[in-house]
Amino acid sequence: MPKRIASLFSGCGGLDLGFSGGFNFRGHEYQRLNTEIIFANDFDKDAFTCYNANPLLTNDGVKCLLADIRDVNANDIPDFDILLAGFPCQPFSNAGKRQGVNDDNGRGTLFAECERIIKAKVDAGKRPQAFVFENVRGILSSKMPDGKTSVPQEIINRMHTLGYSVTLHLVCASDYGVPQKRYRVLMVGIDESLGIGAFDFNLMKQIVEANDIPSEHFGRKEELLLGRILQNLENVKDHEVWEYSPGTQKTVDLIGSCEHGIEAFKYFKDGYNIDELPNICFQGRSWKDIPYEALTPRFRNIADNPKKYHAPKFFRRFAFGEINGTITASAQPDKCGVTHPIENRRYSVRECARIQSFPDDFMFGSIPLPARYKVIGNAVPPVMGWVLASALLNFLPNEYGHVHSKEINFKGI
Repeated sequence: MPKRIASLFSGCGGLDLGFSGGFNFRGHEYQRLNTEIIFANDFDKDAFTCYNANPLLTNDGVKCLLADIRDVNANDIPDFDILLAGFPCQPFSNAGKRQGVNDDNGRGTLFAECERIIKAKVDAGKRPQAFVFENVRGILSSKMPDGKTSVPQEIINRMHTLGYSVTLHLVCASDYGVPQKRYRVLMVGIDESLGIGAFDFNLMKQIVEANDIPSEHFGRKEELLLGRILQNLENVKDHEVWEYSPGTQKTVDLIGSCEHGIEAFKYFKDGYNIDELPNICFQGRSWKDIPYEALTPRFRNIADNPKKYHAPKFFRRFAFGEINGTITASAQPDKCGVTHPIENRRYSVRECARIQSFPDDFMFGSIPLPARYKVIGNAVPPVMGWVLASALLNFLPNEYGHVHSKEINFKGI
C-alpha cells in the first residue's frame, strides 16, 4: 500500500511533487515513490490554478482545493499517513516585518491548523504516522506571546502532547540536489506508538550519496553551478521575463555584467572540470560595484550606514561559477534581489524554476506573469522534497520508497 499524503498550504506543488517523484531534473531521474497525494489545499488562487494545471501532480486524480484551511473541516480530509505543511513563512522571514505570531493577517499561528487536523485524526483513532513542516530559518528566533518560548519549541510541545517525537533541522537546499543556497527549517514528527524513535536527518545525506545526487558538500557540486543550470534553455517554455521599472533598470545597468561575460558559458558544457575554471568565473557583482557618486540617495544611505543595514547585496549578480542564492517570492521586479549574471534583466520564469529544481515540463503559463514568480519563490524545491520523502519512507515501517533503481533499507544506519 502506498503512503497516503495530505498536503496543506500546497502552493504550486513543489513539496508534493517531491513526495510523489516521477520527474526528471537536469537529466537525473527522480523515480516515482510509493506514495499517493490524496488531499491538497491552498487559499491562493494562482497557486491553486498552477497546481491543478500540472499533470505531474494531478495524474493520480487529486485536485488542489481552493480554500482557507481555517474553514476546512478536518473530517472532510481523507485519512492520511503523512501530513505535509509549509505554513506561511512571511511572518518569520527576514524579508518581511517579522511580526511572527502577531502577524496582522493571522498567518503566524497557522501551525495550529496542522495541530487541529492531526488531533482530529488522532481522536478518531486514525493516527497519522508522520508529519513534515517547512519554514524559513527566521522561525528559529521567533517567540510566542510570552516572549520566552520559541515558536519551534511551542510546536514541538504541542505535537508531543499528541504523541509525536519531533526533530528539527536547518538544511541548505544545495546539499540535497538543488542549485540554490536556500536555508530552510524542516520539522519531522513521528508517531511515538510506532516504536521507531525520532526521525534521523542523516538519512537525507544517505539518500543523496546512494543516488548520486549533486550536492554542494557531498559530491558533484559542479552540476549545481549557475553556468551549468542555465544551459540549454533555448527551446524551453515559460521563458518570459517581467521587466524592471525604468529607475531600477538604470541601477541594474550601472552595476554592469559579471566580468567573465558570455564567453565563460562555454566552460560549463557537458563533462567540464570545475577545477579548471578560471578565477573570473567565480566573481559576481552587486550594487556595491556602482561608483558612489552614481548611487541613488537610497543606496548612498545604505552605503553610509553599513552596520544599520548589514550592507546587503541588492541586485546581486551571481557568477557562472557560483551556486545561486535564494529565489524569493517577491512579486515586484523592483524588490528582486537577484539579477542575471550577464544580461541587464531579472531571471526569466524558467530560470527561476530551474534554480528551484522544477523540471522543465512543469508548467506555469496558466497564471499571470507576476504570479509565476510568486509561486515559484514560495515553493519547496521538488528535488529536496524527493530526498526528504525518500529518507522518511525508508524510516517508516512496512512500505519503502523506490530509491533510484535500488531498494535500499537504511534502517539501522
